[in-house]
Amino acid sequence: MIPKLATAALLVLTVALALPACASRPPRQAESADALADKGADMSTGEDSSGTLKSNPDEKSGEEKMHEKCCGQCKAAAAADRSGGKLEGIPCTDFTAGLDPFCLEHFRGKKTMASECK
Repeated sequence: MIPKLATAALLVLTVALALPACASRPPRQAESADALADKGADMSTGEDSSGTLKSNPDEKSGEEKMHEKCCGQCKAAAAADRSGGKLEGIPCTDFTAGLDPFCLEHFRGKKTMASECK
């Protein structure tokens, strides 16, 4: 009989200790900063406080500069090509040995034939 009473008392004690712990509010956590509300330097729009663009409007964009650079590499590789094929039928991506990896990826995204790079 004593073991049954001890077991019942232990069960009541466990429930009595667990109820207040479970009934309390959940622990508070620090709220993280909203990533979309951050307007740091890496998310700037390229405009100054007056709303005008900082760069020169006549200046070429990065995409245009990259295309010119890669077309130069494509022209040099086409000049060294000894296959004798017409440049109208050869894409710049075929000149893997003469192109930087960046230019190779550029031409994979923007299909350009060797004859278009002049």
